[in-house]
Order: sequence, then structure tokens, then C-alpha cells
Amino acid sequence: MSAPMQASIDYGRLVQQDQVHGSVYTSPQIFEDEMDRIFRRGWVYVGHASEVPTAGDFVTRMIGLQAVVMTRDKQGGVNVMYNRCPHRGNKVCQAEKGHASTLTCSYHGWAFGMDGALAGVPFPQGYGTDFDRSQHGMVRVPRVESYGGFVFASLCAHGEKLAQHLGEGARMIDMLNGLSPEGGIELTAGWMKHQLDANWKVPSENQVDGYHAMFVHGSLARANDAWAKVRDRRENSTARTRDLGAGHSEIDHAADYAEAGTPFRWTGGVDPARLPQYVAAMQKAYGQEEAQRRMVLGPPHAAIFPNLMLAEMNISILQPVSATETIQYTTPVMLKGGAELNARSLRRCEGALGPAGFLIADDAEVNALLQQGLATTQPEWVVLKRGLHSEKHEADGSISAGLMDETSQRGLWRRYRQLMTAVA
Repeated sequence: MSAPMQASIDYGRLVQQDQVHGSVYTSPQIFEDEMDRIFRRGWVYVGHASEVPTAGDFVTRMIGLQAVVMTRDKQGGVNVMYNRCPHRGNKVCQAEKGHASTLTCSYHGWAFGMDGALAGVPFPQGYGTDFDRSQHGMVRVPRVESYGGFVFASLCAHGEKLAQHLGEGARMIDMLNGLSPEGGIELTAGWMKHQLDANWKVPSENQVDGYHAMFVHGSLARANDAWAKVRDRRENSTARTRDLGAGHSEIDHAADYAEAGTPFRWTGGVDPARLPQYVAAMQKAYGQEEAQRRMVLGPPHAAIFPNLMLAEMNISILQPVSATETIQYTTPVMLKGGAELNARSLRRCEGALGPAGFLIADDAEVNALLQQGLATTQPEWVVLKRGLHSEKHEADGSISAGLMDETSQRGLWRRYRQLMTAVA
């Protein structure tokens, strides 16, 4: 007797312009649909090219619930392959990162090149004379593209190009890379790993939520003697929340920073005189005026749908585990040619997002509380009305509103609804 078919879910009803149904955060069936319609069919951030700088380097990651390995081959290419041996299904790479001449399966010793090709089989005579090695390599993910060093992959062979998926989100990557006098970043400091007892969309929404800081992070603001600024400027801040399209969004502090006109407010207001080599390198690379502009405006605070967060000088990856659990990986941004600033970024990342970090502790707790509350069935709907009446449609196609408005969240859900209601 066959298993009963699951009822089709009406995502058009569950996700509306100004509210979403609580079940989209809690339902295992909805989570399964997301893994197919978003994390299998679409583009997902996998890693950065700097994580595999030389031939033989590899890192292991997840695309949705699928284990993959990203490698650098002898020709200099970056590959993303399913982390499964084609012989008996063993997971080939167990380490999170490493360097090897071949990827060797621990079960029966099959060895694979960094491009996934089968390089060696112990006692090959047992497979007969018609055994074709070329047909038994590790399976490559159908589509892999990169932008600005950021590597994305799709488990589906057909679909939009990466450039179309990124859209205005590419500008966020450009903004981050543009803080390097050499035009690029490196993710070489190692990753911190946090288990969040929440659906993956909860931290994604929180990343670009300008409304919660004075409440969730109030103790940190007071401890840093910054509470008055948080309290007095929030309602009148010229910063904006922005829906960039395609599910990407940002908190745009440019107007606030430009009004102050002081470099490095985004990294605690450090005196430029303490970073002489970095400032000189930026001026040489971009000219004095453009270097000043970049050092004043700083990095992006953005979410790149569905799993990449550019948190100023930190980068996080969201790895869905279940409807109620997410793993967040975080690392500080290291700027090429920015050693003076990199040391500061490392310490600030540890303080904010490390094992005893102030920000991650606050956010992890409120994420868990959100998930607990969402498991309660009444009221059914999550309200996303704030700022809807005052949104502004910009010339670049983005939609903006005030710092404390929910424009970013509505942008995420607009894309979510589009993908979850699309015909396969």
C-alpha cells in the first residue's frame, strides 16, 4: 500500500504583502519544500575563492541538506561536487577543510582528483575489463559561478544566470571588495560555528532588522556609553532599510555616515592616523577623493538571499538543518592590502560574534524565543506592516523606507512567495 500523498500547500495564501502565516517557520513539510524550491533549484552561496587558494585545497559545505565539497584543481579551477563516493555512497571528505593530492574514500580507498575524476581504484581487476573510470567520478554540481570571489552553486541544471539572481546584491559585494586597496577580500581567519534554535528565515530577517537594536542589544549600547545615541537617533536616523530585489536587502547607513563625514565610524570611529599604511594604500589605489568616500561609507550591512549575510566586516553563512534549527558560520573579513584594519576587524568579530560575543548571544537568544513563540498557534499571522505606507520606490528599482521599518523583511518574503509558488 503506497504512502498517502501530502496535501499541496497554498503559499500564495500563507505569504501576503503585510503578513505571513506562522506555519512557514515551523512546518516540516514547508521546510522540505524550501529545500527543493529554494536550495535545490536556485543559487546558494557555497564559499569564497580565497578559502581554496592553491591546487589541492578543499572545504566542505552544505547546499540545503546536500553535502558538497569545494576544491581547487591543478588547472586553477574551483569545483563544487557532491560529497559522496560513487562506489558505495560513503562521505568522501569528513574534515571541514584541508589539502590533499587526492580525495580518498575511507571505506574502500577509491581516490579522486580535485576535479572529481576517478584517479585510482584498489585492486581494479575485480571490476572487469569493461570498467570505465570516466563514468565513476564524484558528481559535480550542475552549475557553479562566482562573483567578486564569492562562489555560488545550484543543484539544478537549468535556471537564471547568477548575474540575474544577484541583481543589486552584486553592488553589496562590490562595496565590500572596494574597501580593499587591492580590490578583494580573503576569508582566512577561520569560521566560528553557532547552533541557532530557529528556522533559517529568522536570522535572515534579523540581519536586516533596524527595529530591534535598542531592545535586544540595549545592554551592549549602555555598556559602551552609546545608549543615548541609539535612543535619540533611531527615529530620526537618515539610515534606510532597503529591498534590493530578488530577496536581497540591506540596512543602508550611507546617509548617516556621509552626514558625519568622518572615516571609519563603521569600525568604532578609529582615528585614520592609526591606519597610515591602509589609508595611503587606498589613496594610491583610488585617488584621495574616492578613497575618502569609501572609508567614510564603509562596508555593506546586507542579506544576500537565501543564505549569505554581509554583516559589515563579518560574513555569515546560514545552514538550514530542520524547520527549527540552523547553523550559523561566521568569519571576519580580511581585506587584501589592509593588514592594519584586519587586526582590528578580527578583534571586533571575536567580541561581537565569538563564543562569548555580545551580539551573537543576544541574537541567538531572541531567535530561539521567536521560534518558541511561533510554535504557539495563536495568533496565526506574523505582522509585517511597519513602514508599508511610507515606502519609496527608487530609480535603481530598489524600495526603501526608514531604519525601523520592515521593508527588508517584505522583500525577502516577496521573493520567497515567488519561488515557492513557481511551477517546477
